[in-house]
Amino acid sequence: MTKRYNILLLLVGIGVFCGCNITKNLDDGELLITKTTIEFENPKEIRNEKKFKSELTNTVKPQPSSGGLNLSTWLYQWGETSKKEKGIRKWLQRNLGKAPALYDAQAQSRNRMRLKTLLKDNGFFRSDVEIDTTVNGKEIEMKYFLRTYGQYRIREIYLPDDSTNIGRLVHENKGESLLVRGDFYNEPLLAKERRRINDLALKAGYLQFNENFVYYFLDTIVGNYNADLYIRVKPPENSGDHVQFKLGKTTVFPNYNLTEPVNTQQLDTVYYSPEMKVVESQHLIAHKVLDRMILQSEGEIVKKERQDISVNHLLDLGVFKFVNLKYQQKGDSLNPVLDRIFYLTPDFNQKVSADLELNNRSGGFYGTAVSANYRHLNLFKKAVQFNTNLSLGVETQIGNNLAFINTFDIGFEAGFSIPRFIVPFKVKRYSGRHVPRTSLTIGNNFQRRSGLFTLNSTNVKFGYQWLETSEKQHTLYPISLNRVQTLQVSERFDSLLNVQKRLKESFQNRLIAGLDYSYVLTKQDTDPRLYFRGNIRTSGNLLQLADEVFGLPKDEEGRAELFTMPYAQFTSVELDLRTYKSFGNNLLALRFSPALGVAYGNSDVLPFIEQFFVGGANSLRAFRLRGIGPGSFARESAPEVGVERQAIDQTGDIKLEMSVEYRFGIWQYFKGAFFVDAGNVWLMNNSEGLNVDFRFDRFYKQIAIGAGIGLRLDIDFIVLRLDIATPVRKPYFNEDFQWSFDRFDFGDNNWRNENLIYNIAIGYPF
Repeated sequence: MTKRYNILLLLVGIGVFCGCNITKNLDDGELLITKTTIEFENPKEIRNEKKFKSELTNTVKPQPSSGGLNLSTWLYQWGETSKKEKGIRKWLQRNLGKAPALYDAQAQSRNRMRLKTLLKDNGFFRSDVEIDTTVNGKEIEMKYFLRTYGQYRIREIYLPDDSTNIGRLVHENKGESLLVRGDFYNEPLLAKERRRINDLALKAGYLQFNENFVYYFLDTIVGNYNADLYIRVKPPENSGDHVQFKLGKTTVFPNYNLTEPVNTQQLDTVYYSPEMKVVESQHLIAHKVLDRMILQSEGEIVKKERQDISVNHLLDLGVFKFVNLKYQQKGDSLNPVLDRIFYLTPDFNQKVSADLELNNRSGGFYGTAVSANYRHLNLFKKAVQFNTNLSLGVETQIGNNLAFINTFDIGFEAGFSIPRFIVPFKVKRYSGRHVPRTSLTIGNNFQRRSGLFTLNSTNVKFGYQWLETSEKQHTLYPISLNRVQTLQVSERFDSLLNVQKRLKESFQNRLIAGLDYSYVLTKQDTDPRLYFRGNIRTSGNLLQLADEVFGLPKDEEGRAELFTMPYAQFTSVELDLRTYKSFGNNLLALRFSPALGVAYGNSDVLPFIEQFFVGGANSLRAFRLRGIGPGSFARESAPEVGVERQAIDQTGDIKLEMSVEYRFGIWQYFKGAFFVDAGNVWLMNNSEGLNVDFRFDRFYKQIAIGAGIGLRLDIDFIVLRLDIATPVRKPYFNEDFQWSFDRFDFGDNNWRNENLIYNIAIGYPF
C-alpha cells in the first residue's frame, strides 16, 4: 500500500509542478484559458442537447489548456525557451507539445460569430451569444450563454417548376431527396441536397450545370417555428434553359507527351472507326483495346459518369501514367455537340521488384526469404499483363549436426492477365468503374527439408478479378488445380508418419481440384479505416459427382482417382478483419483472423499445404513459423537435432489469430510500435487422445500470447521492419498453458535464444 501511495503522490506532484509552471512562464497580461462552459438559456428547446453542446464546444478556439497533467503544454513552453532550432527540446515541442490556450478578445469575438453561425445552420434563426469570464490569477474560465428562441422545422418543401429541364429532373427523382418535411432546418443537409441535384444533372448530360445554379429561400411567416422551403434553379446566362449535350467525334492521343505542345510532336492520324480517330507517333496499344475502354458512341447524350468511367478504364489498363479528357463544343444552342479528346501519357511498361525477409526462431534457427518479380504491362500491345515471380527461402541452424541448409524452398509462378472477361458466351461491354480481368496462372513450388521430406506442388488457375466498386473486390477461380507430390521421405520421418495417422494422411499425394473465391472490402475514407477479406475454397465436389455418374478408378484404399492420383475433398473458409484508428500522427491497428477447414468424402484430413498454422514474421511474432499448436501440444524437451526439432506437424484445421499494434512516430522516417499477438490452431477431430482438438469449453484457455516492440524505417515506397517479441503465455509440457512472466530471465543466454524472436521484413505485418 505504501508503494501505491508513493506513486500517487508522485503523480500529483508532477501535475502540480506542470500546472504551476504553465502559468509561471506566462508574460504579464497573458491569461491561460483553463475551462470552457456552454449553457443554454432554454435547454428544453434544444434537440440532442448533449451532442449539440459538444459540437458547439469544439467550435470554440482555442481549446482550453486543461485535463491530464498539462504535460503537453509544459513541454511546449520548455521547448519555446530553447534558443536552438534543433535538439531534443524542439523535437518534444513539435511532436508532443501543445501551445497554451491564451485569452484574446478578438478571438473571443470570432468565437461568438462562430457559435451564432452554427446555431443558425441548425435552425436557430433568432439567437444571441453572451460571453462571461472568471479570472483567477493568470487563469481564466470562459462561459458562453446561448439565448435561443426556438428551432425551426421545415413545414413544406416546394420544388422547382417542372416546366424546365432541370425542374423535371428534380421532380422525377424527388424520392431520392435528402430533405423531409417535419425535420429541423439543417444547413449542411441543404448543401448535400444541392450536390445531389448537381450530380443528377451531370449524369443526365447537362455538362455545363453546377451546384451554384441551385439556390433556396425560406418563408418563416407561417409561424410557430415552422418554415416553408423553396428550392429553385437559375437559368444559364446565355439561354433560356439548360441543355443536354450530344456526343460528337472522339480523338485519342495514345502516346501524348506532357512536356511538348501537340503541334511540335511527330504524330500520324489513324482512323480506327468513323467516329474515333487515333493520333500517334508510334503504335503503342491496339486501337480495339482503346475502343473497348471508352464508353458511349457518337450521337448519345453525354453522361459525365460514363466519361469518368472511361478515364478510369484507361488508367486501370496500367499502360498510361496520366489520362486527361477535354471537350470541344460545336453546333448551336438547339443542337449542342461535344467532341472529346483523350490525351494519354504512357507509363513504364516493364517493372522489376524484390522483397526480403529475415527471421530467427528458438533453437538457433535462422532463415531468409527473397523474391524477385518481373511485370510486363502491355504484352502484345493489348494491355495484357505478364507477371513472373521467383521466390527462394532457406533456413539453417547454428551448432547442430544437420545439414547447413536444413530447409530449402523455391517457387516459380507465371501468369497472364487480360483486361476483359473471357467466357464461352457473348457479354455486353462492361460499364463498371474498373476494368475486369481474366487471368491464367501456372506455378510450381519445391520444398526440401533436410532429414525429413521433399515436397513438390504444381498448380494451374484460371479465373476472374473485378471491382464491384472502388471498395469491393471479387476474385473467382472456377478452375483451380494443384498436384501435390511427396517425392521423398527419410526413414526417421517415415517412422514418425507411421505413428501419427493424421500426419501420414496429410502427406499423401493428392490432386486438389475445385473452386476458389475471395471477397475484399476496404474503407479508407473512414476513421477507423476498415479492411475485410473472406475466402472460400472447395475441392473434389465435382469430381465426386463424376465418380457417382461415371465411376472413377479407385486406389488400394478405395479412394477415387483422377490421372492416377486420389483427389482431395474439402471445404475451407478463412476470414481476415482489420481496423485502423488514428490518434493524431499515431495509429492503433487491430486484426482478427479465424479460419476453418473440413475434410470429407474422398479425404479424411486436409492436405498438408491446405492446413492452417500461426507464427512467423506476419503472424504470432513471438513464435516461429508453425511453432505453436495444435491445442495444448507441447514437447517434453527441445531436441537439438532430429525431425522433432522441425515440428512440421504443428498445423490444424481451425485457426484463430488476433493482433493489436500501436504505431507511433519517432523521428522523421523512423517509427516505432508496441504489439501483442494471440492465437492458436486446433484439429477438428482427434482420435489419438491428445489435448489438441477444438472444444468450446476450453479453446479460450489455449490461446498463445506474445508481445514485443518494433522499429520501422517508413519511406514513401518501402517499409523496412524489425520486430523483437517474446512469448508471455504458451503451453508447457504437462502444465498446459501458463503465463511466462515469472520465467523471464534476460540474463540467461539459453533463455534469450529460446524466447527472444527477431523478425526482419519488408512492409507492415498487417
